[in-house]
Amino acid sequence: MYVEVRQHQVDSDQVYTAIDPDSPRAPAQKQTPLLRDWIERWVRLKVDVRSTTHAEYARLLRCRVVRDLGDLRVGDITRYDHLDPWKAALSRELAPASVGKHWRVLSMVMRDAVPRWRDDNPLSCPAGQHGNGLPRPEPYEAAFLSAEQARILLDHCGPQLQALVLAALGTGLRLGELLGLRAKDIDLNQTRPTVRVQRVLQTDGVLGVPKTPQSRRTVTLTRSMALLFAYLTQDKAAEERVFTNADGKPWNAGNLRQRYWRPAVAAAQRCVLHPPAASPSGWVSATAVSSCRCATRLQARPRFHDLRHSHVAYLIAAGWDLYLIQLRLGHASIRTTFDTYGHLLPHGEQDQLAALQRVLP
Repeated sequence: MYVEVRQHQVDSDQVYTAIDPDSPRAPAQKQTPLLRDWIERWVRLKVDVRSTTHAEYARLLRCRVVRDLGDLRVGDITRYDHLDPWKAALSRELAPASVGKHWRVLSMVMRDAVPRWRDDNPLSCPAGQHGNGLPRPEPYEAAFLSAEQARILLDHCGPQLQALVLAALGTGLRLGELLGLRAKDIDLNQTRPTVRVQRVLQTDGVLGVPKTPQSRRTVTLTRSMALLFAYLTQDKAAEERVFTNADGKPWNAGNLRQRYWRPAVAAAQRCVLHPPAASPSGWVSATAVSSCRCATRLQARPRFHDLRHSHVAYLIAAGWDLYLIQLRLGHASIRTTFDTYGHLLPHGEQDQLAALQRVLP
């Protein structure tokens, strides 16, 4: 077991130490580094992830992990004394998803300390248990916009945002994929017009490659989508972006969501007959929405990513099977597709319900 834990990277002196720490052949124990120093080394040498992912890892580690655990030595950290109390403290202050993210990143750091500084990774799932006892995040409830709800939303979008929303609803591309499209990625062949996903706008504003091989894909277009992309790419050079802001410059994803998308959604949620209540001073917030059930206003509060979910709902209503949907969305596994959208599939249970009705007492 000792040899397996250390991944067979042991010498005879280490074996003597494990059997008899007082053996004259046992080497003197080395003092393990402080966790804050090990983290800095780990961040510096972590080169197998995208720049945005690397920046996120560094932020999580340097902020909360170093503050709470940085003065401990790597070899002294235990689950009972340090990690479980730390997990409980995080759970009182952060959302469950954020707690899990901190735990996973620190686990990668401690995993790389094995076998040089430790015999094991104290953040690994204990033997005989099914998890690490982390708080369970509430699953996000996707908003699927009907065609009528989508039309209400589009009526409250400016011209530049409207084109982007239409493209998201008609192709199912993610926001970063849409903002990364260049004119040369559009093929308007009359028999089979397509969009080729080859570049993605990352959160740091840099064009990068898609995250997985499956995400690099070709998406076929309907006739209306082909007309939209023909309009958007006319007179554009091959390397120019398809989607630009009112100044003709590439979009910034954060700016787009904050200054254009959220105000458009809020405007679509307001009813002309039942406007939001004003404050005592008579001021109405730009993000205030109505609370009525009128069909003339948007009842949901979708994220931009929900346009992708809505596109899948349209595909299922049009009779597409899950395998074709998986390829179109760029999912690495059909299980991801089924877990997300399986509940939308018709199950053909009407005949069975009729039979059940006949036999019920």
